[in-house]
Amino acid sequence: MKRYQLYNIRTEYFRDKHKYQLAFWKDFDFSVFDKIMYICRAGQGHAGESYNDCIIMADTETSKERYKETCSNYVVAWTISVRAFGSNIVTLYGHKPSEFVECVTKMHERMQGQKTIIYWFNMSYDWVFLRKFIMRKWGTPDKQLNIKAHFPLFINFNNGIIFKDALMLAQRKLEKWAEDLDVEHKKAVGFWDYDKVRNQENEEFSAEELKYIENDTLAGVECIQKTKDALNKRIYSIPYTATGIPREAVRTIGKEFHARDLFKRIVPEFYVQQILEAVFHGGYTHANRHFISTTIRCKEGEYIKCKDFSSSYPFSMLAFKFPMERFAALERDVVDTDFIIRNSEKYAFIFKLIMKDVELKNKFEPMPVLQMSKAKSVNAIEDNGRILQCEVCEIWTNEIDVQLICEQYRFKGCCTEVYFSEKGYLPRWFTDYVYQCYKEKCELKNGDQILYSIAKARLNSLYGMTVQKPVKELIEEDYQTGEYEANKDTPKEELYEKYKKKWTSILPYQWGVYVTSYSFFNLHQLGKCVDYENGGIWLYSDTDSCYATKWDEKKVEAYNEGCKEKLRANGYDAVVMNGKEFWLGVAELDGTYSELRTAGAKRYAVRYADIPEYRKPDEKGRTLANKLKITVAGVPKKGVKCLKDNIENFHKGFVFPGEDTGKLMHTYYYEEDIWTDENGNERGDSIDLSPTTYVLDDITVPDWEQLWQDETEIPFYEGDDDD
Repeated sequence: MKRYQLYNIRTEYFRDKHKYQLAFWKDFDFSVFDKIMYICRAGQGHAGESYNDCIIMADTETSKERYKETCSNYVVAWTISVRAFGSNIVTLYGHKPSEFVECVTKMHERMQGQKTIIYWFNMSYDWVFLRKFIMRKWGTPDKQLNIKAHFPLFINFNNGIIFKDALMLAQRKLEKWAEDLDVEHKKAVGFWDYDKVRNQENEEFSAEELKYIENDTLAGVECIQKTKDALNKRIYSIPYTATGIPREAVRTIGKEFHARDLFKRIVPEFYVQQILEAVFHGGYTHANRHFISTTIRCKEGEYIKCKDFSSSYPFSMLAFKFPMERFAALERDVVDTDFIIRNSEKYAFIFKLIMKDVELKNKFEPMPVLQMSKAKSVNAIEDNGRILQCEVCEIWTNEIDVQLICEQYRFKGCCTEVYFSEKGYLPRWFTDYVYQCYKEKCELKNGDQILYSIAKARLNSLYGMTVQKPVKELIEEDYQTGEYEANKDTPKEELYEKYKKKWTSILPYQWGVYVTSYSFFNLHQLGKCVDYENGGIWLYSDTDSCYATKWDEKKVEAYNEGCKEKLRANGYDAVVMNGKEFWLGVAELDGTYSELRTAGAKRYAVRYADIPEYRKPDEKGRTLANKLKITVAGVPKKGVKCLKDNIENFHKGFVFPGEDTGKLMHTYYYEEDIWTDENGNERGDSIDLSPTTYVLDDITVPDWEQLWQDETEIPFYEGDDDD
């Protein structure tokens, strides 16, 4: 019998004759796994490898035994859901970690393939609890890749079992992933009491508790199935991360258009790469220091409006010109900034800017650009990480960023160690793919949610592909102690040379550096569209969005028309859907608010305006009108309830309790060996997740700034000042 015929027979069997079941692992007939088929992987380095053609998701639940100063956690439940032939086959559950290892071993041995992939959702947690039990049975991992300390992406064992973390593929919580992909089983939120002390011996779960542990892994296998089908992948070729989705497509298209040849021509030497990494500065997030800890409350009929760019980074990739030659040293040792700016249309420059007697031209500049952490400075006065003035400053920068520096600051200075490259548009094969991803995102927004979710992740990941550092620290786990450390044995220059020689290296790092600079520049051009003449205030910025009290809509429209002209100049137009145009890069209204209060970068609260569009209930009957929302790095969004609907509570010293926000502190406990407590619980290494508070701070406005207030009036907007 041919394989496809056998596959069809077994598909029919699991669809029509085998009834899905939730089963205690010792009560299940493991012969069912004999029917799982395998697929062989082709390609260099994988010839002859066979993978069991099923989707498996595992999970653990733990119990906490509290002591005076520490908490000792241990596994009390685990589940394994298996899906094959398009059907959920079984969810097995148990209590002891040693039995989990025994169960997985038994499953793997009954299947016919050499390798079995098992997914986890946030594997970094479960791995700590199970690691000693697993390694006692299977030995230390054959291969492990860690994103950072305590965050393994995958773990391979010599017996053919492979662990993967689905969180990095989903890039969102399991609950949200299941909702977005609209799978059959959703996370059973609220069905598990995390504070209940449980034991592995003779633990009986209620129907609700069983539903909770069952749904976690069922939702996982169903989400992976939908993602796998939408990407047309096999179980072994599903990308590890969301960025991996477009990476494969980019490599495939790039190969067709000989992208590797261009890369080899322009990839910088190691010392220039180091300069580029110094020039790179990421997004721009900042709060207007003049209104820190001040509630901006609008008059009746007036609003704070947020303008947000439509796909800011993809727009920069399509609209601007980039360094398209290998950077070469400028023969002149020193040039001035006028030379750099004057030649910036044709050439890209990276250089060290040396400045003396630096000060802002406008002492009330709301969004200063000089980044303290990237500069070497003397006697600097800073504003939440940005330099206001200093005696001396050295910073690596480029011709895009220096235009903003020269606009904002007075200084005596020069440019030295200058490297240049002729500019041109990014390769057409790459920009066409960027545009295609944007088009698909627009077309799918109100359509298939699975494909839309993938299209959105694909578009958002393209920039990330360009700024992945060629040389990454290799983070290794010590299997004896559980600690992680960077392996620094291999010199960075040697690793960089290996990166240059890899056939998959086709996107030069400098392109990503310039994407960020162009987007940074665009943000400040949008900031110029605030209606300052009529009392408008630029209050807050976050990479691709600006909050302001009043906008000059004619200037915003002119800015948007400029974006369209830049796109058309490179051969790109609007995406048209149902007669409506969608343009990359244009500034659009993203929110209308009646109140705003900020304590600095990544710390602000706003109240939605009471306007018709916010009074309309969503599918769950919720409305936004008059509701507060917060953005605080380190505090979940639901922490807004701590403010008790009073924006005045958002001030320095305000405490967001962990019990209310869900913010947790990770504490790792490593044992000498596995042991069993007096209640029969098998113990190993563990993590304690305890609620932790977040205390809001704010930035301090320098005292010398008060001297300026006598000379020039700060634009004032009706509000309440804490001071």
